[in-house]
Amino acid sequence: MQKILLLFYMFFVAIYMCVAQTDSVTTYKLRLSDALDIASQQSLDALVAKDQMRVYYWRFRDYKADLLPSLTFSGTIPSLNRQLSTYQKEDGTYAFIPSRNLTESALLSVTQNIPYTGGKISVESQLQRLDQLDGSKTTSWLTVPVSITLEQPLITSRPLWWAKKIEPERYKEAKQQYIADMEAVSIRTIQYYFDLLLSMVNYDIAEQTLKNATQLYDIAIGKKRLGLISDNDVQQLKLGKLNASAAVVSARQDYDQKMCDLRNYLGFNDQVVVEAVIPEEAPVIPISLDEVRSLAKANNPISHNARRRQLEAQQLIAEARANRGFKANIYASIGFTGSASKFAPAYQNLQNRQIISLGLSIPILDWGKGKGRIQLAKSQADVEYNRIQQEVLDFEQNIVLAVQQYHDQQGLVSVYREADTVAQRRYKSIFETFVMGHISVLDINAAQTEKDQARRNYINQFYLSWLCFYNLRQITLFDFETRTNIEYSSLLQ
Repeated sequence: MQKILLLFYMFFVAIYMCVAQTDSVTTYKLRLSDALDIASQQSLDALVAKDQMRVYYWRFRDYKADLLPSLTFSGTIPSLNRQLSTYQKEDGTYAFIPSRNLTESALLSVTQNIPYTGGKISVESQLQRLDQLDGSKTTSWLTVPVSITLEQPLITSRPLWWAKKIEPERYKEAKQQYIADMEAVSIRTIQYYFDLLLSMVNYDIAEQTLKNATQLYDIAIGKKRLGLISDNDVQQLKLGKLNASAAVVSARQDYDQKMCDLRNYLGFNDQVVVEAVIPEEAPVIPISLDEVRSLAKANNPISHNARRRQLEAQQLIAEARANRGFKANIYASIGFTGSASKFAPAYQNLQNRQIISLGLSIPILDWGKGKGRIQLAKSQADVEYNRIQQEVLDFEQNIVLAVQQYHDQQGLVSVYREADTVAQRRYKSIFETFVMGHISVLDINAAQTEKDQARRNYINQFYLSWLCFYNLRQITLFDFETRTNIEYSSLLQ
């Protein structure tokens, strides 16, 4: 149902944007939930997160393809060779003779990588035709119906074997990081939304302050005529009116800027005017520290990130050991081959075909270069291990602070809500008392300042309560309202 409502909402937004093309300005009120949905669909940060996830998806697909057999066809159809070739005659002298031939070949092979050994095995079938274009103009066929080939390095770091360990961790990390990035989009949206909301409150306060300052000044003028107030108080109230008028302009400019920031982040054009609506209070859900720790360990990408980096450090050590100098490779191929002047006989009377070779490369003197590479890789691995350990400790500490802030914020919101109510009532009472002439200008100015600050504090604490709640969501990748892990669909569309 929510997806259907979101589609309708996006449809009407599109209509608004189309209307905007006619230079008409469209204003609509935006709830926090609507802003979060729109940001997850069309904000630049969300699009970047999705594109980044696609990169890791196709990288994982590429790794999976390396584990599967590959089927390859190659050939030359045709290859013409027309040149002068060197020929040694019976008396030992050399001469140049013309050579003209036409070659056609085809090779079909199935290759399978062997992750554990770092080698590969292939099954091949080959066909070749040679047409001699000068002299007797003969045709020859060469066939290899089947051959099995093994290419195996005896000393190798086994990159595919390490990939089987690393790439699944990398992909799990990427999927969880994608969700964390999308939650970061929500947090950024909340910041923009409440920045606009607070600027709206400040603008309303500024307008109300100007209204009150104008009314107080008019009252002061009347009292001055009756001799009930000094000229100094009148001038002070006039100055307050002028300052209030300037504050309205400044608040309006700040409101316009904050509105543009939210509008741009949501991907709207400049013909759309967004108005924030004060949302309901953030969800008040009992959340324990043990629960957050357990969920963070299971869902947060830092766990897979740590394991992946440890494996990569170990791989660097293995590569340094494999590349320290001594190398050995085995190439072995067995099968059948045949040749004839015609196609069909070339597959008859087949002969055995064997190729075996052992390649060696032995460093005699490398001045400790190979050993140094191993020690360098070990040192880099130790640095990475210590860095990972510190990051894990910092993350665990952040969990404790995030849970504590969430619990503290729940109490602070109620405190500041009550303080806002008291400040509003107190200002109303002091305003009425000033009208009757029982208090000074300083008292009513102080009451107004307290009233305005109380409202700002309440909105700010309101914002922090939402921020703390979504911070826990980003840490755990868990929706505490529905009690399910957070997921984002249509990733690869």
